[in-house]
Amino acid sequence: MESKKTLFSTRELVTIGLFSALAYVLMLLESPGYLGFLRIEFSDVPAILGGLGYGPAAGVFIELIKNLIKVLSTKTIGAGELSNFLVGSAFVIPLSIIYRKWKGKHKLLVGYVVSVISMCIAGMLVNYFITVPIYSNMFGGMEALIGFVGGMTPGFLPTIDSMWKLIVIGITPFNVVKGTMMAVVSYYVFKLVKKPLQF
Repeated sequence: MESKKTLFSTRELVTIGLFSALAYVLMLLESPGYLGFLRIEFSDVPAILGGLGYGPAAGVFIELIKNLIKVLSTKTIGAGELSNFLVGSAFVIPLSIIYRKWKGKHKLLVGYVVSVISMCIAGMLVNYFITVPIYSNMFGGMEALIGFVGGMTPGFLPTIDSMWKLIVIGITPFNVVKGTMMAVVSYYVFKLVKKPLQF
């Protein structure tokens, strides 16, 4: 009688658990806030490695676990963690699918380009429909939030004075930079761990 095939082997589950713990730790090591609430951190890198090694489900699972742990000490009533999960998953899923299914020579490069674009689109939607409205309630209204962010707008950007400008010229370029940094770092880390972890 054949045994049922599980989603992950024991070895994979152990590795995913370790990657989830590492992702949570990396989530705590963040840069100072850009526009007051956007921060560079590399907690998506372990999820990217899990996705490349074991498939998109593993990457999403790592994203979920790190954010479930982080939400226990949230300062954003869970909005930041929800956004991190959705946007991070939008990066991990297309990259891992392209890498594992596509046979092209430059599949990693193509995967990273598609993933950065996917991350930015997801970021726009998540911030428009979820994160910015929640933050505006925390600040006492959209005008108060825009006033706060507008006062922190870097000199090289036009003054942010609307929700549309906040998303298009504030958050989206930030996600392009963050996504590119994650791509570069995870690419070289993946090259280092691919053989030792038998990916």
